Amino acid sequence: MIWGVITTVIVFLAIAAVVLAAVIKGRSSHKEEIKQLEDLYKKLAHDYETQKEEIKRQRRLLEEKEKTIKRLEQEYQEKLKKIEEQRKQLEEQLEELTGKDKEELLQLLQSQVDAELEEYKAKKINEIKKEIEEEKEKYARRILIEVLQNADPEVIDEVTVSRVKLADPEIKGKIIGKEGRNIRAFEQETGVDLIIDEEDDYITLSSYDPVRREIAKLALQMLIKDGRIHPSSIERYVKKAKKDVTRQLIEYGKELAQKAGLYRAPRDLLILLGRMKFRRSNGQSLYRHTAEVIKLGEELARMLKADVKSVKLGALLHDVGKLLTAKISKPHHHISADIAKRYGFNEKVINIIEAHHDDIPARYIECEILKIADKISTLRPGARKDTIVEYVDRIKALEEKASEVAGDRAEEIFALKAGRQLRVIVKPHKVSDEEATILAYDIAKAIEESGVFPGEVEVVVIREVRSYAKAGKPVHS
Repeated sequence: MIWGVITTVIVFLAIAAVVLAAVIKGRSSHKEEIKQLEDLYKKLAHDYETQKEEIKRQRRLLEEKEKTIKRLEQEYQEKLKKIEEQRKQLEEQLEELTGKDKEELLQLLQSQVDAELEEYKAKKINEIKKEIEEEKEKYARRILIEVLQNADPEVIDEVTVSRVKLADPEIKGKIIGKEGRNIRAFEQETGVDLIIDEEDDYITLSSYDPVRREIAKLALQMLIKDGRIHPSSIERYVKKAKKDVTRQLIEYGKELAQKAGLYRAPRDLLILLGRMKFRRSNGQSLYRHTAEVIKLGEELARMLKADVKSVKLGALLHDVGKLLTAKISKPHHHISADIAKRYGFNEKVINIIEAHHDDIPARYIECEILKIADKISTLRPGARKDTIVEYVDRIKALEEKASEVAGDRAEEIFALKAGRQLRVIVKPHKVSDEEATILAYDIAKAIEESGVFPGEVEVVVIREVRSYAKAGKPVHS
């Protein structure tokens, strides 16, 4: 490369000399120009010599650096060889001292390092776990306080009776009827006890079943307003009251469903949900408990960034199975899950419902949220009482025992007078008069042997045959 530059400069100077000679020869008259050219030539010649000397100097420096690099590389290789010899000597000495070869020593060292790391890791994990536990408790307390403040839970009330005020005390005689005919017909149609006190302006309706009691109350109010009270009018108004209560149940069901974000639901599901308005669990209104769990679950799900919709739907249906435990021999939450399946709720909602009593594995965090909301609602002070539950359970057991004995021969079974009387209305085409007497004895014996109800129970089997006929021909328009 350097010789190429020198050759180029020489060629350039030769060309310049030729050009200068031609100019001197051709333009001898222009002395000034000739002098300028001579000066330029001298300058170029001087620059050439200077660059040539610089190139030589740079070349000497490169040669010196190359020698230095070779020397350093040689020294490095010598030191590397020396280090390798020392390493081998140390390994041999270490093997002689420990009686172990290199691989065994490496494994031993690795195991020691691993043990130290495990110990350090365990120590750090415990420290972090302790911090998390402390923070978790603070966070959990804060969440529960905020949820309870937002939920505004109600205290339970206990009611097993309803009262109807009489504007005219004289109506009591009509309600009782000749030789008690009307009051017996009323109690038979409704399954509710009528308690009439001569010195009171009220009539008391007593039944552990709030739906029956509500039907009886509406029917009695309509009878009093009509004033014509006899068995046929009692039957008519009880039927009308049942229809009115069914409409109420649908409205109650809609109200509860909408709290859970369910705005379109089948009629029979709404009726089932509405029945919770009249059902109690350990003295706590099932309707209020469900509404409370929906609200608590919603608040918890929002704070924990979980699936709010699924939690609310699970809360809506989690205890609906309690309405059917008398008819279906299953835990109530399994019945609730079956209901959810029947109405096409998704797998997540079904698991939230069926897992809230821990006998079914919970597959979603929302399951735990429902459990917490349910426990907050049931275990908080004032939520539940046990006195009424024991009474209701005894009455239900009494009716269930009669149902076991009568089977499909029974049309209606009512426990009246606080359980002291059990009325069994049978299907006349399945039970004769003689069989009715035997059935009453069998039911009484079964109750006595089972001990489901303390004290004496009067069993009354009612078999009624009604015949209908129409006179005249239909009129066609």
